[in-house]
Amino acid sequence: MRSGLIGLTVAALACGQAAAQTSYPMLTHAHPVAVQRGVTSEITVEARMNLRGAYKVLCEGTGINAEVVPPPPPKNPSATPPEVTSLKLKVDVAATAMLGVREFRIATARSLSSLGQLVVVDDPVVVEAGDNNTLAKANPLPVPGVACGRLEVAEDVDYFKFHAEAGQHFTFEIFCARLQDKIHDLQKHADPYLALYDAEGRELTANDDFYFADSLMTYRFTKAGDYYLQVRESRYDGDPRWVYAVRATPRPFVTHLYPMAGNPGSVVEVEPVGSAREVQPRALLSVPMELGIRRVSVDIAGQQAGPAAFVVSPLPQVLEQEPNDQPEQATRVSIPCGINGRIGQRRDLDHFLFQGTKGKAIRFEVKARRFGTVLQSSLDSHLDVLARRGGGWAVVSSNDDLIAGATKDAGLVFTPPADGEYVLRIRDLHSRGGDTFVYFVEADWARPDFTLRCDPDKAMLGPGSSMTWYVHVVRSNGFDGPVTVEVRGLPKGVTASPLTIPPSMTQGVIVLTADAEAPIDAANVELIGTAVVKGPDGREETLVRGVTPIQEIYVPGGGRGRFDVFLQSVAVTEPSDILKVEVSPKAINLKPGEEVKLDVTIERRKDYDKAVSLDVMLRHLGGVFGNPLPPGVTVVEGKSKTLLGTGNKGHIVLRADPKAAPIENVPISVLCHVSINFVVKVSYSSPVIPLTIEKK
Repeated sequence: MRSGLIGLTVAALACGQAAAQTSYPMLTHAHPVAVQRGVTSEITVEARMNLRGAYKVLCEGTGINAEVVPPPPPKNPSATPPEVTSLKLKVDVAATAMLGVREFRIATARSLSSLGQLVVVDDPVVVEAGDNNTLAKANPLPVPGVACGRLEVAEDVDYFKFHAEAGQHFTFEIFCARLQDKIHDLQKHADPYLALYDAEGRELTANDDFYFADSLMTYRFTKAGDYYLQVRESRYDGDPRWVYAVRATPRPFVTHLYPMAGNPGSVVEVEPVGSAREVQPRALLSVPMELGIRRVSVDIAGQQAGPAAFVVSPLPQVLEQEPNDQPEQATRVSIPCGINGRIGQRRDLDHFLFQGTKGKAIRFEVKARRFGTVLQSSLDSHLDVLARRGGGWAVVSSNDDLIAGATKDAGLVFTPPADGEYVLRIRDLHSRGGDTFVYFVEADWARPDFTLRCDPDKAMLGPGSSMTWYVHVVRSNGFDGPVTVEVRGLPKGVTASPLTIPPSMTQGVIVLTADAEAPIDAANVELIGTAVVKGPDGREETLVRGVTPIQEIYVPGGGRGRFDVFLQSVAVTEPSDILKVEVSPKAINLKPGEEVKLDVTIERRKDYDKAVSLDVMLRHLGGVFGNPLPPGVTVVEGKSKTLLGTGNKGHIVLRADPKAAPIENVPISVLCHVSINFVVKVSYSSPVIPLTIEKK
C-alpha cells in the first residue's frame, strides 16, 4: 500500500441524530493549502455536508500528524446544533517528511469524509491578505517562500512583491489544478496562470501550463530590485474553492531527472532538469530500495533539490545512445531491460534494436506522463515496433495510450512472428521535444500478472451494520487464475468477508461489518491481492499486488466518475440510517434455468423514515460500477420489488441462464441504498450470501 495511517484523536464532539439522510462530508478545500515541514501549522478545512463530531484526521504516508481543533462551545447548548461546514486542523509536519501533495480525510462521529489534499513545502508560508489585486497593493513575499491564496471570484488577480538580486535565477511553481482532481464535487476546475513583472509593471515572463494545467516558470534577473508575481486564472474565472500554493525560490530547482529510473539500492548519476543544472550539471542519487514510482531529491551544491519522479526498477538499465534517429542507428538492447531516454528536440525519434524469438511475447510500457500521479514528463509518447520488410523497415505494431483516456503513456505487447531482429521506436505524438521530455520504458517478457482496484475508497459502519467494497481485477499476459484479496489493519470490532475472484469473473465483493459493541474509531487499511502464476520457466510463483482505491467523483450532469487515490479507510460510527439488511435464504443454490426469490427486510434507525431502494449491484444512471453476480446470473427486474419508499420489506429475483456454467460459493450481497441527492447515495449491505450454480 502506498499510504499509512497518521491521526491524533481528540474528544469526540456531541453529534445528535437527525431524520435526514446521513451523508459523508465532502471536503472542498483547505486554506492555507501548504504546510511547512518542521513546523506546526493551523489550517481551515471547508466541506459540503456536516463535519459536526469530527474527532480524527487520517493522513497519507508518514511524517505528518493532524488533529481537530475543538470549536468553541455553542452559545445556546439546548438549541439544535447547526451543521458544521468548516473546522480548523492543527497539522504537525516532521522535518524529514516527504515534500509534495498529501491526502487526508476527517472522521466524524457519524461518517468519514471524502479526500482533501495538502502540500508539504520546505519554506515559510505567506497567506494572501486584504485587497492584493494590483501591483500597488501586492502582499510582501519573503523568498524563498510559498504564497498561498484563493482565486475566489471572477477576474481575481493576486500580486505578491519580492526582492531579487542581480544574477539570481528564480523558479515559481504553482499547486492548484493538481489539488482539484480528487475533490468529490467540483464541476469546474481552475487553469492557473503565472506572470512576472518588474517595478515599472512590464511583464518579464509568464507560463500557463507545465505540470498539466499547473504553471511553472523560471527567470534570471539581470539587476537587483523589487519584482511582482501575478497569480490568476487563465480565463479570469474564479471560485472560492480554488486554492493555490506558489513556491518561489532562488535555490537550485529540479523538475525532472535524467535518467529517470535505476535499480534499488544503487547509486545513479543523474542530470537534474531545471535551474539546478546550471549550478551542478550532474548529481548522484541513492536509489530507494522500494520498487515502483517514487519521489526523490538530489543534493545540489549542498542543498536538497526536488522532489522529482523516479522509477525504481529491478530490470537491467540501458541509456539511449545518440544518434539513434534512424532504425540503422538504433541502440541495441537485450530483453529484459529498462530503457531510459529523452525526446530531446522537435521531431526526435529514438530507436532500439532487440532480438525477438518466435512466439515469445514482449511487453513494452512507457512510464513518463500519467495524470493524477507524480509522473509529469512533457512527453505524450507513441510506440512503434518495426520489422524488416524488403530493403527497409515497416511498422508491425503500435500504440498511443496504454489506457485510453487515463494516461498519455504508450504500451503494447508484441509477439514476434519469427526469430530475428526488431526495432522499438518511441516519439512524441505531436513531434515536440525538449529537456523535460524524459521517459522510461519497461521492456520485459510478457509475464502473467494482474492489477486490482477497489470501489469505493471508504466504509462507514454503525454498530452491527455492513457495507460493501467491489474489487475489480484486470488480468494480463495470459494469466487466467483466481485472485485472493484480504484486508489488513481494520479498526477494532470490524471484520471483512473473505474474497477470491474466480477465473471466470473480473470482480468480487467484500462485505465489511462492525460488531454491535465496536467502539467509534477510524483507520486507514490495506488491501492485498495474491495469485499463483506460472513463470517463463514453468515454475509456479506467488504474486502479491496492492489494491488501488477509487474515489467517487461527481460528473457534471449527474454522472458518477472515479479517480484513483491513495487512502482506503474504514470508520466505526454512531448508528447508521440502516441498521441491518437481512435476506432469506442466506445461501443460494441454483440450477441452470432456475430462479430464486430473495426476501429482504431492512431495519431502520428509529428516527430514519426516508425512501430507500434495493439492489445486488452498484449502479448509477444505467451504469454498472460493481457486479458480484457470476456469469449467467441476472436480476429479473419485473419480478423484483426494489423501490421500498418508506417501507421495510422487498424482494429481488435472480435467474440463472440455462447455459450458466457451474460455480461454487460466489459471495454476493443485497444493497440498501439511501439517496443523499441526485448523484450521491450511501449503500448499506446484507451479510454475504454464497451463491452456487450447480451442474446440469
